[in-house]
Amino acid sequence: MMRSAPDSTRLDEQEQVFMVPGPREGMSLFLRRLGPSTGSARRAVLYIHGATFPSGLSIAHRFDGRSWRDVLCDASFSVWGLDFYGFGHSDRYPEMSQPADENSPLGLAADAAEQVGIAVRAILEQEGHNALSFISHSWGSMPAGRFAGDHPALVDRLVLFAPIARREPTRYTLLPNGPAWRVISAEDQWYRFVEDVPPGEPPVLTRGHFDDWAQRYLATDTESHQRTPAAVKTPNGPFIEILRAWHGALAYDPSLVRTPVAIIRGAWDGLVPDQDARWLFDAFSRSTIKRDIKIGRATHLMHLEIMRLALWHESVDFLLGEDEAARLPIGEPAPQQRTEHSHQKGVQPMSDASQLSATIPGYNPGSTEVARSPITMEEWEKLKLSAFFSDEDIIYLRLSYDVLKDQVTDLLKVWRGIIFLHPHLRAYDEDPQTGEVDKAYAEAVGKRFGQWVLDTAKAEYNQVWLDYQYEIGLRHPRSKKNQTDHGHTLGHIRARDLIAFSAAIVAPMKPFLEKKGHSQETVNRMYDAWWKSMILQVTLWSQPYIREGDF
Repeated sequence: MMRSAPDSTRLDEQEQVFMVPGPREGMSLFLRRLGPSTGSARRAVLYIHGATFPSGLSIAHRFDGRSWRDVLCDASFSVWGLDFYGFGHSDRYPEMSQPADENSPLGLAADAAEQVGIAVRAILEQEGHNALSFISHSWGSMPAGRFAGDHPALVDRLVLFAPIARREPTRYTLLPNGPAWRVISAEDQWYRFVEDVPPGEPPVLTRGHFDDWAQRYLATDTESHQRTPAAVKTPNGPFIEILRAWHGALAYDPSLVRTPVAIIRGAWDGLVPDQDARWLFDAFSRSTIKRDIKIGRATHLMHLEIMRLALWHESVDFLLGEDEAARLPIGEPAPQQRTEHSHQKGVQPMSDASQLSATIPGYNPGSTEVARSPITMEEWEKLKLSAFFSDEDIIYLRLSYDVLKDQVTDLLKVWRGIIFLHPHLRAYDEDPQTGEVDKAYAEAVGKRFGQWVLDTAKAEYNQVWLDYQYEIGLRHPRSKKNQTDHGHTLGHIRARDLIAFSAAIVAPMKPFLEKKGHSQETVNRMYDAWWKSMILQVTLWSQPYIREGDF
């Protein structure tokens, strides 16, 4: 029977906290829940923590006022966090009060999977859903994978962040064993953040952020400050099972998992090298959809590091489940993706461009008629940095897609109204000989303008997209003005009007972004992301106006 936990365990005023009887007699598990700030949750996700700290210090921990959980809530998820026995606010094993060497390792995956089962059933009853998704970290992939393999109907999607894989055992070695529990100090944790960062690279976590986190970490154990140095007592089973996996004994069978799986890992993760990820990717042989996503400048603790925004973006993108164009016929191979990237996962060229080009004349990204952009993707990444454009902005742009997709016509009316209100802007649509609007030209441009709104909200940045931005730029000055649509209008749009009008595009958008019930903070973040994206795009469009070598 689920009951409310003490208010002191809450991290947010809107958070719900619960205690639920666990699989061990007389011992309870702690669950935390946060839902969307407005509207109802479309689906639920359960976070399953790793070997050394609980949910409140991972998915729910806020850096500068923002957490992974907040981003999931903004995407209309109900986000749950489970603390395993011996962690966070869940009950401690009685054996943790005894000498460590007197008992076997506590908190092994078989035990933890039972705890996951209790949590899943409580969550589904509370939410009224038939299934939910998992996000697991590190060792947490073992109980998550074990449960998903045994109960495929209850798990929608599985995000494995920095999962541990099986390695071949060396000959004549015994499986590792150890004490029931161990203690981990704040400095032990700090070392984990710095040990995998290559020499000469900047830190992935500031000391100020870490010190705040470390205080909260030590507070999860009421006896932590009685030890020298201050340290948290932790079940040792997860650590032992990581070692056992590297001796050939993984605590679950990935081939039993049928749900879609995303492996997300850092390029500097010493616990999940490429060969481990490759083995695990292949071991999920019955999974219908698979991704292997590698994020640069990140380690095993990426969710607390500078590249955490990329992790957040990738998890939301996968959990939304928009990776299938259509169901494959029975017998077709399952789609699989392996992706490596520095900031965000690579995307395919605008997949619907070929169909759209038939209905939107002149919309031709990826065609041979589009010249290659003079700037490279590497230079584009630097340009994003100049605009302070982050992976979080990508998340909010993509969130705006569902908000704007059925409002494009109304947006176009607003923008066209601004243009026709000012004669110097209207002149770009008029035949200079007659003073009349070239309606065919205006209609064709309007269709592409509407598609531009959707493409901006999709935020899919690759070479095809970059080349097409150059093409858009070329169509404004005399180099290609009127050529695409055989128009009879002024043959050149002044650069000053192109740049200035970009403000008129974004300024009226906030009322449209507010229409789907998102919180004001979320609306503001979508609005900010649109401003940054607009500035970046008009910068790219300005390239044909600038003397060669000066851009």
